[in-house]
Amino acid sequence: MAQYDHIIVGGGVAGMTSALILAKQGSRIALVEAFPLLAPTIRGFKRKGVQFDTGLHYVGGLGDGHPLDIYFKHLGIADHITQKPYDHNGFDDFIVQKSGKHYSIPCDFSELTTRLNEWFPEEKNAIQHYVSAIKTTLEESPFLNFAQDFDLEKALHSESDTLQNFLDAITDNETLKAVLSYQNILYGVPPTEALFDTHAQVAGTYHLSAHTIEGGGLALTKAYERRLKKLGVHIICNDRVESVEINDARQVQGVTLQSGKALEAPSCIWTAHPRGLIEATPDSAFRPAFKKRLATLEDTASGLMLFGISDTPVAELDGRNIISWPGTSFEKNLSGRVSPAESVIYISAALDPHSGKTAVTAIIPAAFETFAQWADSKLGKRPEEYKQFKASVLDSFEKEIYRRMPELKGSVTFIDGATPLTIRDYCATPTGSLYGLRHSIDQFNPAPVTKAQGLTLAGQSIVAPGILGAIVSAYLTCGIIIGHELLHKELRQFA
Repeated sequence: MAQYDHIIVGGGVAGMTSALILAKQGSRIALVEAFPLLAPTIRGFKRKGVQFDTGLHYVGGLGDGHPLDIYFKHLGIADHITQKPYDHNGFDDFIVQKSGKHYSIPCDFSELTTRLNEWFPEEKNAIQHYVSAIKTTLEESPFLNFAQDFDLEKALHSESDTLQNFLDAITDNETLKAVLSYQNILYGVPPTEALFDTHAQVAGTYHLSAHTIEGGGLALTKAYERRLKKLGVHIICNDRVESVEINDARQVQGVTLQSGKALEAPSCIWTAHPRGLIEATPDSAFRPAFKKRLATLEDTASGLMLFGISDTPVAELDGRNIISWPGTSFEKNLSGRVSPAESVIYISAALDPHSGKTAVTAIIPAAFETFAQWADSKLGKRPEEYKQFKASVLDSFEKEIYRRMPELKGSVTFIDGATPLTIRDYCATPTGSLYGLRHSIDQFNPAPVTKAQGLTLAGQSIVAPGILGAIVSAYLTCGIIIGHELLHKELRQFA
């Protein structure tokens, strides 16, 4: 039986990050991924010779000395990626369809304040209150501001206010509220349910800096793979963890893979979807109430994606994204239960360095239930009825894009698309969720530590959504294992 110090379940960003953190300390690590390749969510795919991004379009806080940059330097992958900055003066173009107004969102907090004051001159007090609250949240987080002494209580802050309540308390201007909350599309929870601190940490890092990575998610994945190999991490792909072996004393003994291979270790970090623990652990490992809670936790909505090619750069998407908002409620939009005409549309583009063409990705929220009748089908083996329905809904989506942005017609040709079933099978989430479990006011997501000794959890469902959220969760969990002060001291060397 192969023996390790730690077994990490799931080869996404959280899993790869956890593996590097622990391997840097000299631990023997096995990293297990059910997909044939690591990081299926962010590594993207190639069509017609063009590389498309899926889980990585842009990231916040990657500027020099900013949180994500410091994490990448500590992990040893910063030298293997090339930062590509978004337009500092307007990284997102937020378009309100009802009025036709464009709000070009800048990175710098000072410039953001100036721009918001120009757009909403009667709301200066509200704007100052919002910007100050966002900055304070970033400054007080020991995982985003390494000058802070590490404080676990601050790291595991207990939130009691929603984004909507915060905005309602400072302004009655509904358009301003929309501009200040549009980034909830980046984590899939509407303002009425979103935790203010979560929103501040997601939105705030983009006001520090907004970047993509040259070569996209595939380049980031390769950087991780290079470091994993150098540090001797044993990578096992295309083999699922069938069970986490836990003895009668509730101590982790190892895992058994679908292939029948057994791996022995006193520690297991589960970075896959938390619901998978229900089937993977013995009945005696947890109380029935805990497993029931896992089973009933709600995911964020899934999405429909369109992938297009332009032979030339797309001026409207050069260094920025487009977020087209029809003016309807974010609650309806993020439920994924509205037509494309009523939905918020997110569009991004990236130059493929190998083909010289521009890859364009468009996304709208979509409910898994719309495709649930084909849930038992497998990737590449869907029935004809599904294919016809997929073609129909993607055609409606495409027409809506061209209706709102006719300038894209003729320059961008959409060649492929994805539905919640596609996303489910690549992201290994039960309902094709784009961001894992919802981080909302009425849901208490699992903590990193479980009642089983040696079994810990990480991933965007645990701490915060997105790539930065997954990385932060890995540092939190690994800090529990090897010491928060040790990791914080090491991170400070790069700050």
